[in-house]
Amino acid sequence: MNADIIFYNGEVITMDAADSIVQAVAVKDGLIMAAGASGQIKMFQSPDTKMIDLAGRSLVPGFIDSHLHMGILGMNTMSLDLRYPGVKSIEEIKALIREKAKTTPKGEWIRGWGYDHSKLAGNRHPTKDDLDDASRDHPVIVTRACSHISAHNSLSLEIAGITDGTPNPEGGIIGRDKGKLNGLMFENAHMNMTKAALPSEEELRLAFRNANELLISEGVTGVHDAGGYGQMQMDILREMVESGAIDIKIYAMLFSFIDNLSYINSYIEKGCGAGEGNAKFRIGPVKLMIDGSSSGPTAATIEPYTSNPNDSGIMTMTQKEINAYILRAHKAGYQVTSHAVGDRAVTAIVDAIEKAMMAYPAENRRHRIEHCAMTNRELLPRIKKLGIVPIAQPVFLYEFGDGYMRNYGKERVDNMFACRSFFDNGIVCAGSSDSPITFSNPILGIHSAVNRTTQTGRAISQGQKVSVLEALRMYTSNGAWASFEEKRKGSIEKGKAADLAVLSHSLLKHNPDRISDIQVDMTIIDGRIRFLRLP
Repeated sequence: MNADIIFYNGEVITMDAADSIVQAVAVKDGLIMAAGASGQIKMFQSPDTKMIDLAGRSLVPGFIDSHLHMGILGMNTMSLDLRYPGVKSIEEIKALIREKAKTTPKGEWIRGWGYDHSKLAGNRHPTKDDLDDASRDHPVIVTRACSHISAHNSLSLEIAGITDGTPNPEGGIIGRDKGKLNGLMFENAHMNMTKAALPSEEELRLAFRNANELLISEGVTGVHDAGGYGQMQMDILREMVESGAIDIKIYAMLFSFIDNLSYINSYIEKGCGAGEGNAKFRIGPVKLMIDGSSSGPTAATIEPYTSNPNDSGIMTMTQKEINAYILRAHKAGYQVTSHAVGDRAVTAIVDAIEKAMMAYPAENRRHRIEHCAMTNRELLPRIKKLGIVPIAQPVFLYEFGDGYMRNYGKERVDNMFACRSFFDNGIVCAGSSDSPITFSNPILGIHSAVNRTTQTGRAISQGQKVSVLEALRMYTSNGAWASFEEKRKGSIEKGKAADLAVLSHSLLKHNPDRISDIQVDMTIIDGRIRFLRLP
């Protein structure tokens, strides 16, 4: 057989069980035909074969981001970018809103994202009064970097029907000063505001196209989409994948920021959805949201925050509710998972999975915990025994690590996103970005797993560092394992999908301290070159 493409003269990191490193790969009909020495693989060359000289660069399996909000990531490309250091003060936020208001018809939404109050001058959130000062003619929502907290102007609150007398929803807080609305919404109160500020179908389609192109440019070929806009998102995403408008392969979690429990109930009651789909698009796990964010901070911890002895975060569901939903979904055949950041929340989801597995024993279910940021010695053996797959975000340490030290203290931070402990205990841990919470680039995630340094250069939790190959495994073969797809992707082996990324340098010879400097030169999906970085 003659190959369609041959990559040769490179560092091919196969991510097979033996961590084999070879020099060349042949691709035919969208699949890996063979991998081995350059001379051996060139035997498959014909006059029609496209020959690509890697010139010592790394060829790796296409990256799999095991937890990313693709719709929200795309929507943010059309919204105001309020991230530090581009935006350093509330006055700068207001100036950007005023400028946006000049070209936005009155009554239409102005959205901003990514501000971090701990990095703004004055160390505070923007308020209703701040946003009213920027615009009273447009509903305004600005979302904190964690996507668990948002600030609103008066028109936004009015559209949502929020008044001074509106009670806090279960698992959420409506911000008030002396009984009056201040425009801030925390956890479920923030999630509920999504109903009022929903994008249109047209906006969401454009958002998915934007996110698709961005991720492909970063070498991402597969995403475990963590949900957002409910059934509308699921329907549009499936249709766009099936029509070819989206190239990235999707494993779609059943989760909505809007009425999530009703949403997942609708799937369980219909008796369909678990594993449904094909190699391009599949239904993934039922997902709960049971605590807050690591950087807010609103994560539910066992011990109070170091920064505030009167605060230990927010649990958005009771243990009884968590147990009931996990049991129901597990019994119905679904993989189950939950957003769980603090050790109190992680304990709650482990307890629930354990009860479900005892009631209805089943092999190889690969239940997950999204984030699983804080663990302890008691939790690790339970996670291993239950076969739970933690979905970690080492890149959070890069952007939020300095805040973690303030809020949680060194002892807890030393064991946050405990990748070394997961590997040492035989726990399969997959890597992700949770973008747009932080940077989507998986190379930065690999850099963070290997180096565990913050954006300011501070070294933290050095005992949880992993090797370069282990970090790459988190973003390739372990991601495939987390979605039951290890037989068709995640490594460079004969018969698997030719989902590949060519890097700008040798990953294994590059200075580990400078991994973040590496770029993606080429992205291949099913044997088709989808991205090529121009010199």
